[in-house]
Amino acid sequence: MSERRGWHLGVALSLAVAGIGLWAGVRGTGREVQAKASARAAVASAAVAGEVGESRSYSDLRRGMTGPNAELPARWWAALPDAELFAPVVQSAADREAALTRRAARRAFDGAPPTVPHAVDQLGAPACLRCHERGVKIAQLVAPRMSHPPMGSCVQCHVASEDPRRREPGAPATQRAATEVAPSLPLQEVADSAFVGLPAPGRGERAWPGAPPTIPHTTWMRERCDSCHGVWGASGLRSTHPWRQSCTQCHAPAAALDQRPVWSPAGAAATAAAAPRASTSAGAP
Repeated sequence: MSERRGWHLGVALSLAVAGIGLWAGVRGTGREVQAKASARAAVASAAVAGEVGESRSYSDLRRGMTGPNAELPARWWAALPDAELFAPVVQSAADREAALTRRAARRAFDGAPPTVPHAVDQLGAPACLRCHERGVKIAQLVAPRMSHPPMGSCVQCHVASEDPRRREPGAPATQRAATEVAPSLPLQEVADSAFVGLPAPGRGERAWPGAPPTIPHTTWMRERCDSCHGVWGASGLRSTHPWRQSCTQCHAPAAALDQRPVWSPAGAAATAAAAPRASTSAGAP
């Protein structure tokens, strides 16, 4: 009898302890939730008042800018003129020749990466992408959009048009100051290259009068046509319909420039004549 009473007493005590713990835990959790909500409200009100900055996630910190000048780029872009996609394009053959001449002056040969006409630093691609990722026009200066996807090292291919290194007074531009390398070394002249690139292409051919012209140059590293032919393109190369999104839907690339086989009636006839002979020889025992 006493053993049964002791068992009942133990069960009752266990239930009482469990109930007290559940009640205390629920009540404590409610207080903690209320305290956290009050703290978040206080931080939000302080952020609105300008006293404390609101915390940001790691993804926002990686994509956004921080510091006292974080809002300046947004103001700069807002102050720049918007591109007029539907503005009439008036250009002449002389404008095209002048644009091609300026384009060739910044390249060692046709298809070579253009040189950089301004001062550059070695801090990485973000400085270049600030203007050239989507293109921008500031006053009379135009920073064209990149014609290829972003790369990690711009100056690996695009070099400065002028030697940024110091030279001795009176030394030619092709000589480097010996004191910058080693005091015991003489001045080294840059060896000229005898490489001659292909001539610049002309206009694209048309299948018939009024047909879209073909692309007269290679398309590798030139996937973004609006780099030269968009709204910020040079007069003479600008497209009359820059709002179109798929240029190669109408303007076909040149097969010869992309090193693809070119179809011709004579070649097609020779291929058709050789096909029966090939099948006969393959079926012979």
